[in-house]
Amino acid sequence: MWYNKLMVILGVLIILFILFFVLKKHVGPAHLAVIAGVTVYDAFGTDVVNGLMNMINGAPKDLLKVIVFLVLVLGLPLLLYFRSSRGGLFGILRIIEALLFSSLLVSLCAWCINYFAPFDGLGKNIVDIITKYKGIIMLAGVLSAYFDILFYREV
Repeated sequence: MWYNKLMVILGVLIILFILFFVLKKHVGPAHLAVIAGVTVYDAFGTDVVNGLMNMINGAPKDLLKVIVFLVLVLGLPLLLYFRSSRGGLFGILRIIEALLFSSLLVSLCAWCINYFAPFDGLGKNIVDIITKYKGIIMLAGVLSAYFDILFYREV
């Protein structure tokens, strides 16, 4: 298929990084919302998917899982990000923060991205590297989120 050759995962990672770096909005609240979304999905995702399957006869369970996960972990936090004020960290800290946030989103949403566009060899390698360090990325991201919330600079 044509999208296998596009290195989908690398493209998503680059697009998210550029988005977070260029818009210069507060990433902290959105980053914490991603963590909350994962927690809510882990606690209630199966119940929500089963409820949706009862409401929508014949809906594929895997697709519903992906949609619920993406709404909780990507959609709502990005909505919060776009509605946040400009400012936040600056300089090299902004680059690190944007890289951490985009890496975290890619590592968490990789299985959803793979559902729609299977990875090529390079994409799988990138996901494996990011997933290997997901815990460290999440910890560093949470710390930078708190730092962003507590010590931001208005632009």
